[in-house]
Amino acid sequence: MKIKIFGFLISGIISAYGQTAVIEVNYETKIIQDSINKSQINIYSSTLWCNNLESSYYSREAKAYYNGNSNQTKMAGTINTSYGAILKYPKSVSSVYKNKESLLVSMPVGRYIFTYEEPQLKWEILNEKKEIKGFESRLAKTTTDTGDTFFAWFTEEIAIPDGPFRFKGLSGLILEVYNKNKTIEIYATDIKKSEEIIEPLNYVTNVKTKSKNQFLEARKTYQENPSVYNGNMRIFDENGNETTKKMTDRIKNQTTFLD
Repeated sequence: MKIKIFGFLISGIISAYGQTAVIEVNYETKIIQDSINKSQINIYSSTLWCNNLESSYYSREAKAYYNGNSNQTKMAGTINTSYGAILKYPKSVSSVYKNKESLLVSMPVGRYIFTYEEPQLKWEILNEKKEIKGFESRLAKTTTDTGDTFFAWFTEEIAIPDGPFRFKGLSGLILEVYNKNKTIEIYATDIKKSEEIIEPLNYVTNVKTKSKNQFLEARKTYQENPSVYNGNMRIFDENGNETTKKMTDRIKNQTTFLD
């Protein structure tokens, strides 16, 4: 049954064009934010909608938040700040939009979203093979422009050169990704047909950068002084106690980045 279903999908993918996806892949991401304290693990879910030429990748919560789905955003609740109550941000607000060879990544720096063009990865195909979710998969290796080594399991049974976040460009769909130290792990949890519209998120505070280096420099500045990109905003808990320092310490102690 699996071969028949995805054989049909692949034939559709080859002829697909425009903004309609043919499959949807849900992924779970685990990041150990502080390499010294490995018990602090950030876990969130994201979805890839794609065809052979185009894709979008972000969390459903972020999609609801930035597309103005009032019902879902109200359910998320609010946080108390020195600027008054504001809607809680989604757990993950980053996104990736691919159109043919162009890959646009949007990442948060404080209250702002920086969008930049991501350089393509160069992959080395390794000899290892294993089965993932019923698909024969092969292992590949790459080193990013920021110096981290990643390994990816991909399957040519789904002939789409796509995957989670910036991990794309192999001869099949990427089902698992992890870095050398395994402080970052991404796993496909569900794959199914889709006719979702492929589109980038509509950010309000979007900073379109001239290069990725501009984002990296802004993130470094933010980590050293979080108030720079937060407008000196102070945060309080439900009892009125200020928790700004707790947030600032967490940002300063972050040592693992997905970039």
